[in-house]
Amino acid sequence: MRLSSGSALQSRVLSRLAGVTAAHLALARSGAGVSMITQPTVLPRLLGVDSASAATMAWSTRMLGAREIALGLGAFTALRSGDGTSSRLWLLAGLFSDGVDALAVAAGTARGRLHPVSGAAVTAVACGAVVVQLAELRDRRAG
Repeated sequence: MRLSSGSALQSRVLSRLAGVTAAHLALARSGAGVSMITQPTVLPRLLGVDSASAATMAWSTRMLGAREIALGLGAFTALRSGDGTSSRLWLLAGLFSDGVDALAVAAGTARGRLHPVSGAAVTAVACGAVVVQLAELRDRRAG
């Protein structure tokens, strides 16, 4: 009997942690977006793109930054409001975005177009974001 009580407590603690983590992820996403807009060559350079190409593609990095800010602030606001439907929709949008990011960066890294260590790190971060959002969605479905 004690084990089930401990399991219930553990489940509540993990559920609360997932919510905090999803909110923190949303804020971090927005912060990354601001960085992409204000310093658009940093991310491409981190991934191993030469400086001339990074400067040429700055406009697309800024577009990506705007997307990150919108997804982050939308998710954060929805999560803080307690609106379950809105939260699920914003989490799904972030999940889709991060999943595509992970696949695209992994493919670019595998083809040798991106620095192997940086590409692997960015892929891991995107996969981590996918896991956090899946956990939050699972907890919202169970709750």
